[in-house]
Amino acid sequence: MPGPSTTETWDAFFSDFYLRAYAGDARDEKAETDALAAAKLAGVEPGADVVDVPCGFGRHTLALARAGYRAVGVDRSGTLLDEARRRSGGERWPKWTRADYRDLPFADESFDAAFNLFTSLGYLGDEEDTKVLAAIRRVLRPEGKLVLETMHRDRLVTNFSESDWHLMGEGRLLLEQRTWDPITGVAQSTQTLITGAGDRETRTFSVRTYSATELMAMLHRAGFSDAKAYGSFMAEPFTTSSRLVIVATR
Repeated sequence: MPGPSTTETWDAFFSDFYLRAYAGDARDEKAETDALAAAKLAGVEPGADVVDVPCGFGRHTLALARAGYRAVGVDRSGTLLDEARRRSGGERWPKWTRADYRDLPFADESFDAAFNLFTSLGYLGDEEDTKVLAAIRRVLRPEGKLVLETMHRDRLVTNFSESDWHLMGEGRLLLEQRTWDPITGVAQSTQTLITGAGDRETRTFSVRTYSATELMAMLHRAGFSDAKAYGSFMAEPFTTSSRLVIVATR
């Protein structure tokens, strides 16, 4: 199996297709809860400067801004940022920035905390994903925290399913078929979106799934001074079957 998908594949995925598949599903409400819990883990109070990277169409960024944080959302996708701007309704916060998250267009030490949520790492492979972490570290202030939340290798193995489906709202059905290579750690997924009218659209992509051990080593290489792993945003113990939430200190 090859490595993670190309940039062109990701650009095609994080587009109108992603909005049709994921906008308006039940996870919007959970995203608000997760974002505020992540801010608590990061030890920041309303009024702090925070960055959500990547932000997609703004689920977490908007929740942070509405809670009083000076939130900035960063994403490579112009389509998703347009939807984020529409949702923010012209409010002063959050701010939106289009950029590749390996090359963040901010001065050093611009933010008190950073958030990388909803499995937003693994798209680029070990070396480039480490560059992402280093770029985030650069824009954090001293002792600033990165909160990273992701699927991880052990949970994937424990709960692996070759196929499943999700009802996404408004009559949309998302079918997903998967394969996984335990040597490369790369998972390949084919998602098919079926509308209420029966129309079908399919995208295939590959993503690197890291173990907690690998992510801790990557954070160290990226320059973070300390990192702690939890099993949830409530700081529950990390296990092979839990989600992985890492709090890393600049």
